Amino acid sequence: MMRLTGRIRRTGFSLIELLVTISILSLLMALLLPAVQKVRAAADRLSCQSNLRQIGIATLNYESTLGVLPPAFRHRASGTGEPNLQWPLLIAAYLELEPNRRMAEEDFRKQRDAFLPTPHRGVSIPLKPFSCPSDPRTTAVWDIQFSYSLAVPKPTPIDLQVALRSYVGNAGARTQRRDGVIVADGNLTMLSITDGTSNTLAFGERPPPANYLFFGMLYVGWGASANGDGELASVIGVRDPNPYARFGPDIACGLGPFPYRQPDLNATPDCSLFQYWSLHQGGANFAFADGSVRFLTYGADPILAALATRAGGEVPETIE
Repeated sequence: MMRLTGRIRRTGFSLIELLVTISILSLLMALLLPAVQKVRAAADRLSCQSNLRQIGIATLNYESTLGVLPPAFRHRASGTGEPNLQWPLLIAAYLELEPNRRMAEEDFRKQRDAFLPTPHRGVSIPLKPFSCPSDPRTTAVWDIQFSYSLAVPKPTPIDLQVALRSYVGNAGARTQRRDGVIVADGNLTMLSITDGTSNTLAFGERPPPANYLFFGMLYVGWGASANGDGELASVIGVRDPNPYARFGPDIACGLGPFPYRQPDLNATPDCSLFQYWSLHQGGANFAFADGSVRFLTYGADPILAALATRAGGEVPETIE
């Protein structure tokens, strides 16, 4: 009789070996994840800067072609055929978005009101140059409800699908002073910026607020103030007060003005409506009137008002 002898070869892991392997992999993942997040955040910030650079160059081309800087929007009373169409669609043709601009013209010829009775097609179309990748809301379509009273005798509840944007124009130190670069019904030129185009803000980041998304609409907008300067919608001023503090739900935000800083999105998320800020760490991107783009840390708050005025004569000492 033959006897088979030999050693049994083990092909699996013991429980202890498996636990040690899992622990090592978990540690490696814990070390790798923050690095991946930092790389992604840096990429989003660069992409956001690229968007603002395109917007700045498109604004310069708009001014070179038409002889004026783009307005925040044209008022309904101004007699234009496209009332309340905001600056993003006004410069769209200079961002290789001519079809979107032409579609807006066609829809305004058919119906002067962008919402009633049938919303314009462009109201719900996101446009990449106006979307910061750090805010996924600006790449999607959002449902908003509000009361609309511009075109009908009494307020009408509106349920609307809208596209949002990440950037607002610089109206100046205060919107109602109209001392910035992008103002309602504006006819400003580059020569109007006597403080120097490299020292004057044109656009900056301001994500849509959490609960008042109609202030972040991409297509059309109108002002919160009685004279409708575009306050809080198309443009903001760096030292704007809170127009709702005395009679609205935002009284918790205070009267303002609101400094350039990281808002407390947990305690008062909608107070971020009144200021420049971003979802990047430590500051926000701004496009200057010369087309350059710079990331300003929140430490730049003391000089932001000087950077916001086009002809104030201020000399900002340093830009952080």
